[in-house]
Amino acid sequence: MGFADSGLADAVVTPFIYEANELFTPTAKGRLFTVFRHPIDRAISLFYYIQVADWEPSYRPDLQEWTLEQYATSDVAENNWMTRQLTNQLEGDLNDDHLALAMEVIRRKFLVGLMTQIGRTMERFERYFRWTYHVNPPNQEACRVRLLQGGSNTNASGNKKDKPQEGSEAYELLRLQNMYDLQLYEYIESLFEEQDEFVQDIPADFRNIDATCCKCYPATFPPEGFTCPLAILN
Repeated sequence: MGFADSGLADAVVTPFIYEANELFTPTAKGRLFTVFRHPIDRAISLFYYIQVADWEPSYRPDLQEWTLEQYATSDVAENNWMTRQLTNQLEGDLNDDHLALAMEVIRRKFLVGLMTQIGRTMERFERYFRWTYHVNPPNQEACRVRLLQGGSNTNASGNKKDKPQEGSEAYELLRLQNMYDLQLYEYIESLFEEQDEFVQDIPADFRNIDATCCKCYPATFPPEGFTCPLAILN
């Protein structure tokens, strides 16, 4: 299709990494990047999310009557979701070879971020991909601070559920469903520290270096050009 070579997009957002690979070519390669969440935290969040998310195909209001233990032992609970996605083994049994392959895919293809290190993660992405402000730098910086501190999709209603204690029945049942993902996550945590070397020579505030302001008067633009988003034009 010539998608990647066309340069029309700066990023592709998709959960289908193997299918997306077909978009790229030897002359227009890509780098995967994402923010990883602890598998147990993710499993618990998903359990409560699909109880209320009536806009999702996976919506299950009946789960409101379930306990976390019931969910963890049902066929509704996901099983080693990360490992399966990274190895394209969506069904059937997993073994240590799948875990090794998932780790290799992460090591070779991903710039990893961590939900627990969201500030460092965002800064690393900015530095690695050379992201700079082009709309209104002061406003964009203020927006960045708000998102990092509170987010745009967080549970601010006071209904946040407690995480079961490690060693409890619920935790152990979820651990059994995510044994490979838990090992993979430990590897990702160590890789996150190693990958700091990728940006050691790039200033921490790179987002402000050579920043331009298309919403200012007079407007400024980067040499490569920039289309000011219509949604925020006065």
